[in-house]
Amino acid sequence: MKKVWILMLAVTALPARPALCQTDATALETAIHGKAFGLKGYPADPVVRYTWLGGKLLPGPVDLHAMMAFFPDTVRLKSGKILIEGQSSTLVKAGPKLAPMGKVPMRLEIDLQGADAATVIAQLQAELFFPSLKAALDGLPESVSDMIPFSADGVYHSTCNCAHILEDGKWVKLEANDSKLSPPGFIKMTTNPGLDQKAIDLKVSGSISLIYFISEIGRVDAVWVAKPLNPEVDALAAKGGRGNLFKPATYDGKPVGTVLLQTIPVN
Repeated sequence: MKKVWILMLAVTALPARPALCQTDATALETAIHGKAFGLKGYPADPVVRYTWLGGKLLPGPVDLHAMMAFFPDTVRLKSGKILIEGQSSTLVKAGPKLAPMGKVPMRLEIDLQGADAATVIAQLQAELFFPSLKAALDGLPESVSDMIPFSADGVYHSTCNCAHILEDGKWVKLEANDSKLSPPGFIKMTTNPGLDQKAIDLKVSGSISLIYFISEIGRVDAVWVAKPLNPEVDALAAKGGRGNLFKPATYDGKPVGTVLLQTIPVN
């Protein structure tokens, strides 16, 4: 299992960042270079794509989510896009603070769709990032906030004895032992035969903890990384997880959406 980086992020000490008034890529790069940001929408893909349309930043599809810190390095304009390249790290709990689990390359691509680059750049920091990592933590969906950030020791320490269900389009928190709630069950568990081989190739072992958002028809709608192991191995595990099929959870006999934490051993 990867060791926790020595760098510790004291979330409560991070101030809100003022909105940018810069309107060129160099000024934006200077303003954000090397700082830790939480990305709105919590994407964890190596490449995150956006489109600027009608004066708004529209996110593209996301395969994987996580509570991450993004550390921008460069900002440049290329072929009608703004490219922000840097590194990202999934955050885990290490005592009262947060620690990044490794660092991996990450790129944000904003397709301008013909919009004026200066106008877009002036708004990008506020559009892409939370004002602080604390704000990103506070903004986590309630359905995962009791599981994320995960503990650095790899042990799940829930902040509440509760369950979350999606009923009539709204998330509802319940007591975990609510007698009306029946948890989801596996109908088909997909396996990824390349997962262990990839771990062997990369010389890593341990476990990955994933959170599945399971719909009322038993399909996996979204996957979050709660505890990472290795970016390439995590992505393969998540790809397999999205193929799982469940008997949906029920509440008082009615199918409901829910979230499920699964820990996957990798040897």
